[in-house]
Amino acid sequence: MLFVLINIIGDFGNVVFWWANSVSRAASLNTGYIGVAAGIGNAFIAGTIILLAVAVVYIIALYGLMKQMKWAHQLIIFNTVVNRALALILYFVSPAFMLWAVWSIILITLAYFDWSKMNAAKAVTQ
Repeated sequence: MLFVLINIIGDFGNVVFWWANSVSRAASLNTGYIGVAAGIGNAFIAGTIILLAVAVVYIIALYGLMKQMKWAHQLIIFNTVVNRALALILYFVSPAFMLWAVWSIILITLAYFDWSKMNAAKAVTQ
C-alpha cells in the first residue's frame, strides 16, 4: 500500500510541479513524441490528464487494497504497465527512464506476490 500511496503523491506532485514551474514542464515534455508532434502546450495538457487519470486509478486500487479485494493487485499491475507505455510517448527517453522502469518493476512484482499470497491463503481456507 505504501508504494501505491507514493505513486499517487508522485503523480499529483508532478502535475503541481509542472503547473508551477514552466522550465521543468518544457524540459520534460519538449522532446517527447507528443511535444514534438503536437506542441508543448498540447503535451502539457495531455500529460496532466494522463498523470491525473493514472493517480485516480491508483486511488481506486488503494481502496481495493485496503478492502483486501483481489482485483486491486491486477489493477495496479495494469495501471503501471499502461503508465510506462504512455510515458514512452509523453517524455523523451533518458537515464531517468531507467529509474522509473525499475520502480515499475518493483511495484508490479510486489503487487503480483501479494496477489499470489492472497490467493494461496484463500485456497487454504476453502
